[in-house]
Amino acid sequence: MAIVKLVADYNADPCTGCKLCDIVCPSGAIRMEARKPVINDDLCIGCGRCVDRCPENIMWMKPREAPLVTTVRAEEVDQDAVAALLLKAGIEASVSVCVCTLTPASEIAGAVIKGAETLEEVCAMTGMRSGCGIYCVAPALRLLEAAGRDMTPPPQHRWYPTTLSLFDLSDEACARYPDAYIAEDREVFDPGHKYGPLPKEIV
Repeated sequence: MAIVKLVADYNADPCTGCKLCDIVCPSGAIRMEARKPVINDDLCIGCGRCVDRCPENIMWMKPREAPLVTTVRAEEVDQDAVAALLLKAGIEASVSVCVCTLTPASEIAGAVIKGAETLEEVCAMTGMRSGCGIYCVAPALRLLEAAGRDMTPPPQHRWYPTTLSLFDLSDEACARYPDAYIAEDREVFDPGHKYGPLPKEIV
């Protein structure tokens, strides 16, 4: 969840149409039309990346007339479906996927269940990536992938690859590197083995 108090704006006359604002916008709020950016205020999460990247320094953030609250509430989605998606992705519901906005994994999963097809749509629905925009990408992509969404990055994409979790590693890898204590870490983080069976060497 994010409470967005700012929205992007720009001076059209000096704009060269370089498209950098479109490329860096995490929520898909900026689209180019006739070589000029068109900003959808309803999708802007106020991150300011367009301002930071504009080579002409013609973009700025201005106060909204009223704050925009971006969130997916628990009562809006089937919680059994959310739990099943989190289990498939190997992510705990209470984990803060976006530490900048304290958006939990359950809310990101809720956005996917509610119909988000892309990372940009998840951002617009939940406000994630309105802070640093780095650490929340991988778990959000894991949830989209677990839901069977198309994982082909868009042109000049703003995605980072999904990171491996303890439960993505093969039994062979666990056995090959016993000094990494991968199997033991799995037991600590998943004592009920709900994310998958333990490696054979410690069963």
